[in-house]
Amino acid sequence: MNVKNVFKPKAAALAAAMGLAFAGAAHAAPTATIFGGLGIAGYYNSPTANPGDSSAYDISSDGSRIGIKGDLGKSGDTTFIYEYMMNVNPVKSGSGSSPTTYTAFLGAKGDWGTFMAGRPFTPFYTDIVSVFNPFWWFYTTNVDIKQMDKAIVYTTPTMGGFNMSVSLSNMSKGSASGSKDETNFTLTGTYTTGPFSFAAGYVGFSKYGDGVNEYSASSSTTVWGTPINEYAGERLKSKVAARGSYNEGPLSVNLGLFSYKPTSMIYNGTTTTAQNDNAINTVNLWASYMVAPKWTLMGEFSSTSQSGSNPKKGTFTTFSVAYAPVDAVALFAEYQYYSKDAAVSGLDGVNSGTRANGQFAVGGYYSF
Repeated sequence: MNVKNVFKPKAAALAAAMGLAFAGAAHAAPTATIFGGLGIAGYYNSPTANPGDSSAYDISSDGSRIGIKGDLGKSGDTTFIYEYMMNVNPVKSGSGSSPTTYTAFLGAKGDWGTFMAGRPFTPFYTDIVSVFNPFWWFYTTNVDIKQMDKAIVYTTPTMGGFNMSVSLSNMSKGSASGSKDETNFTLTGTYTTGPFSFAAGYVGFSKYGDGVNEYSASSSTTVWGTPINEYAGERLKSKVAARGSYNEGPLSVNLGLFSYKPTSMIYNGTTTTAQNDNAINTVNLWASYMVAPKWTLMGEFSSTSQSGSNPKKGTFTTFSVAYAPVDAVALFAEYQYYSKDAAVSGLDGVNSGTRANGQFAVGGYYSF
C-alpha cells in the first residue's frame, strides 16, 4: 500500500529556455512546471493471513513523487507537451530509496484531440478506475494498472459531452527468434451531462504475455507487483468495466461494474494448466461528503464473485476522514477491512491466507 494522491500542479509555470522545439514549431518559449508531493504515513495491520501471524507496524513515504511537465512549443493550433515524474522515498534506505520512473511521455494536443507516447496513464484507469481511488493510503481491489509501458494513446476532443480514448501498450515482441506480439489494446468512452458522468471501457490482453509462451505472464506489473494480465492469481484474456458518477456540491457518488475474463489455461513458467475461466465480477460503490470546508469523509464498498470451481469472491470496505488546513496540506486517517473470502481467494490488495484483515493508517501529505 502507499500514499498515492493524484498530483495537481500549480498554475504558475516556470519559463524554461531549454532549447527544445519540434520542427516547424512557433517561437513561443517552452514552459516547465515543477510539481509533486511528499506523503508520509504510519500504518498498522492486524494479525492476518494465517493463524499465528503477528501484527505489522511501519512508517512509509513511498508515495512521494516529483515531476516536471509543460509545453515544448506550438505549430498552428497544436501544442507539443511533455511530462516526466519519478517516485522518491526519503524515509526508506537502500535500493528501495532510489528514484524510479512513474510517468514519462511526449505528446501533442489541439482541436483534433490529444496524443501521448511513452509511459502515460492508461485511459482505463483515467476514465473509469480513478474515481474509485481517491484514498490517501489504501487502494481498492479494482485498482490494478495505472501506467502503461511502451504505449501510445489518442483521445478525441469532447463533442456534446462525449469523448473516446484508444491505446496500444506493451508494443513489442519477445527477444527470442519467432517471438509473438505482446501488444495490449484499450478502448474507453465517457459522457458528461450536468452533475452526471458515465464511462465504459475494454482492455484486451495479448495471448503471449512474455512474447513467447501462450497464456504467459506479462513482464509489466500492476500496482501490486503482479503481472498486468492477471487478477487474483488468474491469467486474463480481457476485462471490461462501466461506471456512473454524480458530483454536485459537497456530495460525490460513484457506482462501478467490473468484469475480468480469465483465459482457459495458465502458463506458470514451466507447464500449462487449466484454470476457472468464468468471469470474475465486482460491484463497487464509493461516496464522499464534505462535512465542512476543511473536512471530507469518504467510504467505499466492493463485492466480488465468480461461479465455478474455487471461485474468487470477497468484500472490501474502506473509510477515510481527511482534514485540509490549507490547500497544499492534507492530514488523514483511513481504515480498510477485507473479508475472509477475499483473503482465501487472494483478491488483489489482500494478504492471502485464511483470515479477514483490518488495516489502519494515519498520515499527512504536502503537494506543490
